Amino acid sequence: MSIKQEAQDRHDLHEGQDSHRPLSENYELVGLKGEAEFARMFMMERDRDLRPGGDMGIDFHIHLDTDTEIRRFSVDVKTARKTGNLIIEQKQKHDADIYVLAKYDDDTESATLLGWEWGKTLRQAPVKDFGHGVINHYIPRRNLRPISELKKRFVFECDV
Repeated sequence: MSIKQEAQDRHDLHEGQDSHRPLSENYELVGLKGEAEFARMFMMERDRDLRPGGDMGIDFHIHLDTDTEIRRFSVDVKTARKTGNLIIEQKQKHDADIYVLAKYDDDTESATLLGWEWGKTLRQAPVKDFGHGVINHYIPRRNLRPISELKKRFVFECDV
């Protein structure tokens, strides 16, 4: 199945649900492209299952070397066209250990990973309404950790 069809299927599945708030055109496709780029860069499989209740804010699980041990962390990729800030909704329950910001390009229909931050840091960041009536925690893009740091810590295959 194509990624465009998968995006349409996800949209159709969640349409009419209280949690379904597409804030931009092709919202599901934009998000899937960011996930696909993360999967490509970290040599992982992307979860293609349709989940009526959503993915609970977790797109991937990865293993990282923390300098003292290798640990498993959950990742949520946030993809947007406008990427001045990495944002998560204030009132939503957030469980990801790591948030990754990706930029979607309409011309190439592709996404680029821009930076990342620990979930606990993002959940403690200031809040702001970016124009849709939704209050979000945010960290400016320029203050994010580089993707190269995440890649350096990444452990490909792990039995932990």
